[in-house]
Amino acid sequence: MVEDFTDKTQISAEKCLELDTNANELSLRNDNSSSLSENLESPSDERIKTGEKDSVEFAEGGRGWLVVFGCFFISFSTFGMINAYGVFQSYYETVLFTGVQSFKLSVIGSCQPSIMYLMVPFVTPLIHACGVRNTLALGASLMVIGLFGLSTTQAGELWKCYLFQAIMFSLGGSFYCPPIFFSMIEWFKKKRATAIGIASCGVGLGGAVWPLIFKHMVPKVGFHWTVRCIAFIYIPLTLCGVVFIPQRLPERYTHKPDNVSNSTFSLEKVKKLPQTYKAIVKNWFVVGRSKSLLVLLLVNFLGMIGSYPAIFYLDLFATTIGPKNRITPFITMMFSFMGAPGRIIPAMVADKFGRINVLTVCILLSGALILAMWIPAIKTENIGLFAGFCVVFGFFICPLFFLFTACMGQMFGIKGSEDRLFLFFVTSAPGPLIGTLIAGSFIPTDQQVDKDVIMDSFIKLNIFTAVILIASGLFLLGLRLKISRKLTDFI
Repeated sequence: MVEDFTDKTQISAEKCLELDTNANELSLRNDNSSSLSENLESPSDERIKTGEKDSVEFAEGGRGWLVVFGCFFISFSTFGMINAYGVFQSYYETVLFTGVQSFKLSVIGSCQPSIMYLMVPFVTPLIHACGVRNTLALGASLMVIGLFGLSTTQAGELWKCYLFQAIMFSLGGSFYCPPIFFSMIEWFKKKRATAIGIASCGVGLGGAVWPLIFKHMVPKVGFHWTVRCIAFIYIPLTLCGVVFIPQRLPERYTHKPDNVSNSTFSLEKVKKLPQTYKAIVKNWFVVGRSKSLLVLLLVNFLGMIGSYPAIFYLDLFATTIGPKNRITPFITMMFSFMGAPGRIIPAMVADKFGRINVLTVCILLSGALILAMWIPAIKTENIGLFAGFCVVFGFFICPLFFLFTACMGQMFGIKGSEDRLFLFFVTSAPGPLIGTLIAGSFIPTDQQVDKDVIMDSFIKLNIFTAVILIASGLFLLGLRLKISRKLTDFI
C-alpha cells in the first residue's frame, strides 16, 4: 500500500487537478492505484461549491458514538489541560519562579499545543503502521509519566517544567490526540461538526475541572501532591480513550486506502515508514496548490497567534486586579466551562448553516470582545466585567479550535483529507509559541513595579491579540465571499 502511495506521488500536480470527481469515484471501485491519485487530488478554487464535497455514504453513528465518547476523554486530558495552563502560569510567576520573565514561563504552556500540532503528521503514519490502540497506550503512558515528573519540581528547577510539562507531556499528547482529528471525519458527514463539537467539549470541561482542582488543592496539600493527584486521575482517564477509540469501521464506509479507525500493527508498514513520510511531504505540494486551502491555513495560523496569549493570561490578570476577590480563583474555570456550549451550539448551527459561516462570525466576535470588554475591565479594574468577558469570550473562541477540520471536510471532501490536515497542523504549530512570546514580552518581570505599568502592559497585550484575531476573521470572510456572495448559502 505504501509503495502504491509513493509511486503515485510522481503524478504531476497538474494531472491530479484535472481528474474528474466522478471518474475518480469509479476508479476507486475498480483500481486501487487510481484511488490513490484521487487521494492526492487538490481541488482547484473554481471547483469549490456550496454544500458538501462528499457524495458517498458515511456511517453517521452507531459505534461511531463510542469513538466520540473516547475522543471526549482525549480532549479532556490533552487540550483541556492546555486550557488550564493559566493557573500554572499564575502560580509559577507569583510563587514558584518569582523574578523569572513572563515569556519564559508562557513558553511552557505554548509548547504543549505547538508540539502536539507539529507531531500529528509524524504520529498518524505510526498509527497506521503500529495500530491505533498501541499508539494511544504509548501516549497515555508518556502523559502520566510527565505529570509525575512535574510533581517533583522545586523552586529554581525551571528545567523540570520544560522537560516534563512542555516536552514529555506534549509528546504523550501527540500520540494520544490524532484520533480527535481523523477518526470522527471517517465516521460522520452530516453530523460531522456536531460529533467533533461533542468530543471537543472535553476541552472545555477539562479546562474547568483542572484549574478547580489545582486552585483548591495547592493551599491544602501543596504543589507537589496536587500534581501527583492529577497524575493518578490521568491513569483511568486515559484508559478510556484507549478502550473506546478503536472501533471497527464497516468496509462499505472506508473511503480511503488507510484509516485511523481500522489501523492495526503491520510490520511491512513499519519498515516503509521513511517512504511514507517522504510521500506525505510531496503530497503537501500537491494539496497546497489550492488557494482556498492556503487562505484557511493563514486564518488558522493568525488565530493561533492571537488566541493563546489571551487564554494563558486570564488568570494572571484576575490575580493582579483582585487577588483576594472570591471570583478570582474561578476565572479560568468560567472561561473553560463555556467550552461545552461553545462547542456544541456553534457545531449544531454550523451543520445547518455552514461551517465557514459560523467560524467567521465567531472569530470576528472574539477579537471584538477583547476590545469591547477586556480593555474597559483593565481601565476600571472591574473584576465583575472581566468575569463577564471570560464567559462570553470562552463561548465564541471555541470554534477556532475545532471547526477548521469540519470546514476542510466540507470544502474538499474525505479524499486527501489527511494530507490537508497534516499541512494544517504543521502550519498551526508556530502560532502558540509566536503569540505567547510576543505577548509575554509586554508583561514586566518585576512584580513590585507600579500597578499602572502592569495595567498598561495588559492593554498592549489585548490590542495585540484583538488585532490578530480580527485580521484572521477578515481573511476568512474574504474566502467566504469569494466562494459565494449570497449570505444564505451553506458554506
